[in-house]
Amino acid sequence: MYCSRCGAAIDKNTNYCNKCGYYLNNTNNSNTMLPNNNLLSKNKNMIIIGAGVGVGIVLVVLLFAVLFGNFKSEYYFSNDGYINDAEIEKKSGGKSNASNIKKSSGTTIIIADNVYNGVSISGIKDANKLIAKDSTDQKNNCPKEILQVENDIITKYGITAVNLCEMDVDFARELQNVFDVIYTEYPTARGHITNLTLRNTSMITDGGVIAAFMPVFNFATADTSTTYPWVIKTQVLLSSTYFLNKSKLEASVNDGSASGHFPPNSTLYSPVAHELGHYLSFLAMLNNYDMDSILLVDSNNINTFYKVYEDFGKGDFSLEMLKQAYNNYKKDTNTTLGFDEWRGTISKYALAKNNSGEYIYDETIAEAFHDVYLNKSNASDASKYIVSILKTKLES
Repeated sequence: MYCSRCGAAIDKNTNYCNKCGYYLNNTNNSNTMLPNNNLLSKNKNMIIIGAGVGVGIVLVVLLFAVLFGNFKSEYYFSNDGYINDAEIEKKSGGKSNASNIKKSSGTTIIIADNVYNGVSISGIKDANKLIAKDSTDQKNNCPKEILQVENDIITKYGITAVNLCEMDVDFARELQNVFDVIYTEYPTARGHITNLTLRNTSMITDGGVIAAFMPVFNFATADTSTTYPWVIKTQVLLSSTYFLNKSKLEASVNDGSASGHFPPNSTLYSPVAHELGHYLSFLAMLNNYDMDSILLVDSNNINTFYKVYEDFGKGDFSLEMLKQAYNNYKKDTNTTLGFDEWRGTISKYALAKNNSGEYIYDETIAEAFHDVYLNKSNASDASKYIVSILKTKLES
C-alpha cells in the first residue's frame, strides 16, 4: 500500500508512514500526523515558521500545524474569557500604571519556531548542541546580567536553552526562584525541558495567553534516508506582552485571582508554576509509558512516541489521575460533590474547555499544582489530593 499523503510505499500493517510521519491509523483525529519532511527545505539553513498556541490561532504554517493536531491550543495559562485590558485599567484605578498597561510592552528578538532539516544527528549530544546553538546564535547584545541568570537556569535545572534577553533582571531572577522551589521538591523533573523562552504574542494568540507549555515540537530531522532521528523540543513559552510588562501581568493575574478564575494569592510567577504543572503531568505520563525521553525519536521508540502524543492530546491519562484523586477524596470525606463540581473548587480555570467544548483535564492538574505551589497546606482539598496522585505517578 502507499501513504495517502506523500505516496511512499508502506507496509499494510504499519500505523504510520516511515517517510513523512503521517499517522495512518488514527480514526479520532484526521489531523494527527508528524512532519512531512519532504515538504521542508532540503538544506541545513533555518526555516522560520509562524505558529499559534492558545485561543484563536493567528498563524499556523506547515510543520507546527501537522505536528500538533488536536491539542495545539490546549496547554496554556490565560486570562482570556474573564477580563480584558480595558477592565484591568478600570479596576486598577491607576494603581497598576494604566499607561503601561495600555501600551505595547515590546517584543523579543528570539524566534522559538526555527526548524532544521537534513542535519547530522548521531545522538543526544548533537541534539542538545543544535538546540543550544539555535538559541545563542539569536542573541544580540543581551545584558550580561540576564545572560548570567540564563546560564544559572541552564546549569542548575538542566534546561538546554533559555532566552530572557529583554526581561527585567530582577524579574528574571525571581522567575528563577520558581524553578528552584519546584525542582527541589521534584528532582526527577530535571533535564526534560529543552527551552524556556520569551515569545512574541502575535505568534501565540490575539487573546490573553500569558504562558504556554509545548510538550512536543519537531525541531530537526536527520540527514538519513528515514530522516531519523527527529529532535523534539519541549518548551515553556512566556508571552512578551506580559513578561516584558510587569504592570500588565500583575494587574491581570491579581484580577484573575480575585475573580476566582485563578487560585487565591496568584502572583507574577504563577503562570510559570502553572505551566510546570503541565510539565510534571507530562513527565508522569512518560513514566506510565516507560519512555525516558522524547528528545530523540527514531524507529525504536516511534510507536511509543505516538501513544504518548495521542494520549496527551486526548487527555485520557490526565482524566485517569483525576478520577483516582476524586475516588480517594470520596473515601476519606463521603463528599456529595460531583466530579466536575469538585474540580471547580480549585478555580474556574480548572474547568477550562477546548474550542470543541470538551474539558481539558490537564488544566485541572496544572491548576491543582498551581494552587498547592501558592497556598501549600491552605490549598483546596481537591488540589492536595490531585497533587498527591501526581507525585505517586512521578515516583512510579
